[in-house]
Amino acid sequence: MRRCGWGVAALLCISATVALAQPKEPQCGGITGNPALATAACTHAIEFGSLERPELAKAYYSRGTEWANQGNHERALADFDLALQLDPKFAAAYYNRALSWSAKAEPDRAISDYDAALKLKPNDANVHIGRAVEYTVKGDYKRAIADYDEAIRIEPDAAPGHFGRGRARYYAGDFMSAASDFYRAHQISRGMYTALWLFLARKRADIPGEKTLAQEAGTSGGGVWPAPVVALYLGAATPDAIMRAAAHPDPARQRDLRCEASFYIGEWQILRGARDAAAQLLREAENTCSRRFIEHEGAVAELRRLQQTASKR
Repeated sequence: MRRCGWGVAALLCISATVALAQPKEPQCGGITGNPALATAACTHAIEFGSLERPELAKAYYSRGTEWANQGNHERALADFDLALQLDPKFAAAYYNRALSWSAKAEPDRAISDYDAALKLKPNDANVHIGRAVEYTVKGDYKRAIADYDEAIRIEPDAAPGHFGRGRARYYAGDFMSAASDFYRAHQISRGMYTALWLFLARKRADIPGEKTLAQEAGTSGGGVWPAPVVALYLGAATPDAIMRAAAHPDPARQRDLRCEASFYIGEWQILRGARDAAAQLLREAENTCSRRFIEHEGAVAELRRLQQTASKR
């Protein structure tokens, strides 16, 4: 599940949202659905537009977001650097540069840029959520929860803050509080993923959840993904069936589905006490999941917890 699936585009989904007020090259920053064309338009504006300093900063920023959307984070970082050299108070450039650092598995650099963005815009819930994600990946759940607290204070009726805090609490082992957060997120924005995480938190807190999972997920296990995972948790499917359901003719989509399948089957194995089988699946999820997916974050956290538990034996 992509973190941006909540409809909050700023939650690890990069978009060029700064409109450029430049009559010579109005296309730069205003083209959607065609990253190559958008990148070319911004390059033309930068090289031939005779832009003043503020507009040039915005052009570099817009081109950077397009590079990032294409997965070219090296070029994105270079353009965000130039935008910030031209305008050191460009909060959105710090934020988007943080996202590129995150994509490159550089959490400390991402956190540094989130810090800079928050100095300029302290009440931006999306920046608090972005920084919370990096703290979560580092295993610093206390700081992650503090950032999610701030995001919830700023936007109390938005699901991402509650869902994110629930995950951080889940990884920290506070399953009852996690279930409370997942329930709140599910009430705000009902979906199968919030239902799955609510079920997992309840089960880890020794609260039976099968009877309510189908109702909360809006499915008995039939239908589109991740309905097959719901079926597994309801006892109506096998792990092999979930892997078959993750097959897809598009290799990229299949990779994403296999990532999710590995994670959620790994969680199912943990519930059954099959720690070795769980660890193998979670390692597969860690290696195959994009960092944009909550299942990557979850796999890292669960493997860390399994290691800590094993070392105490």
